[in-house]
Amino acid sequence: MGGGNGILLSEILKVHPNQRGVLADLPHVLDWARERGFLGGGLAARASFADCDFLREVPQGCRAYMMKSVIHDWNNEDAYGILVNRREATPNNGALLLMEGDLPEENAPSRGKSADLVMMVLAGGKERTIEEYRTLLRGAGFALNKVTPTGAELNLIEALPV
Repeated sequence: MGGGNGILLSEILKVHPNQRGVLADLPHVLDWARERGFLGGGLAARASFADCDFLREVPQGCRAYMMKSVIHDWNNEDAYGILVNRREATPNNGALLLMEGDLPEENAPSRGKSADLVMMVLAGGKERTIEEYRTLLRGAGFALNKVTPTGAELNLIEALPV
């Protein structure tokens, strides 16, 4: 969801040759992704494109939904709405995967706090602590299951339907 140019999905499909993926985004973004070609060639048979505005709709029929650096763009109310839409589309045996940074709990300098200011000023969003993600996810019908640091200042946050 909000898949941009498709490079993340292409890398996932390269590592998992038995999986299929859907790049879902606004039509003009999908046009750009097609031009970039990350999902072409040998991946074309396993990748499809779905026009959507993730604030309003979610393509149905996927077992897992992934969003990278999406939720931090939004205030809590909008982030909650996005997550509720995902829950409505996610089957009970499915998962939601978020790739997001997080703020440290303690009051110490961090890149996340600088990013928090930028998100607040430019997009109206915010960086969150893992506990804040847990609360948002719980309210939208998910349970935070696992947090895996990626080493790239992002965490892979796995949430399961409840």
